[in-house]
Amino acid sequence: MKNLIKMVKETDKLGYKLSAICGVNWLIRQAFKWQYLFFVMVAYAVLIKIISARLEISPNYLGFLMVIFILAVPFSKLRFGVERFIFSFLESVVLGLIFSIAVDFPFQENESLFWLLATIFSIGIYYFMKWFQAKLFQRYLFKNVLNKDYLGIRKLKDKLPPKINLFTDADEGDANQRMITINQRAVKKDYQDIVELSFLNREKRTGISYYRKAWNGSEAPLEREFVDIEELYHPVFSVFPFGKKHDFCFEMIQFDVSKKSAFSVKAEFVFTNK
Repeated sequence: MKNLIKMVKETDKLGYKLSAICGVNWLIRQAFKWQYLFFVMVAYAVLIKIISARLEISPNYLGFLMVIFILAVPFSKLRFGVERFIFSFLESVVLGLIFSIAVDFPFQENESLFWLLATIFSIGIYYFMKWFQAKLFQRYLFKNVLNKDYLGIRKLKDKLPPKINLFTDADEGDANQRMITINQRAVKKDYQDIVELSFLNREKRTGISYYRKAWNGSEAPLEREFVDIEELYHPVFSVFPFGKKHDFCFEMIQFDVSKKSAFSVKAEFVFTNK
């Protein structure tokens, strides 16, 4: 207990602040996700009731098949690991309960349209907030925690990344030195002890390019060759609330960075009358 109190006292308060921001961000995301799933389950129940009434059968038959389907979905995620399967299965159990209660609930005939419209509205809110919240969270991180310019995250009109950037450092042959260097430059100074680039995956896309060689007198024949079209990086940053000395962390953010987009510029044409 004394060691825990000592660890808490010695920890940088920025770790608690960043952890709290990440926690609130996660809770808000989950709240909008579950309100969306709740309305979707209710809408499914309403549709089951409508279909059952048309077929003149009990809604419990189709409802039972739907519950079996909901509980079977997590088994498709077994290949991603047991932990993810358990989480997905518990989520499916909750969804199955919501659906079962909705099927047994005595909806009035004139309420069906309301629930269907409410579901459509809920889906719209969920996807808008998912986009808006992600943008807001990223804006905070790139302003306060991560070095946006070094990572090559920019708009077409922004200045190009500096000469020392993620893409040049990623070519370092030694994996340990590569990650140490990138961490020193990608994470801002105040957060060096609590934020870490834990994983960096690189994806190279190769495709076919068509071209013509210069040929005097007539048009050259069309030729083709394989070239590297795009290079994508997938960094994953983690937060260590009690500092990197303690082996406790959680994922802060992961995103994709395109080398092509990082060095693309928007052409500007100036027309002059001569």
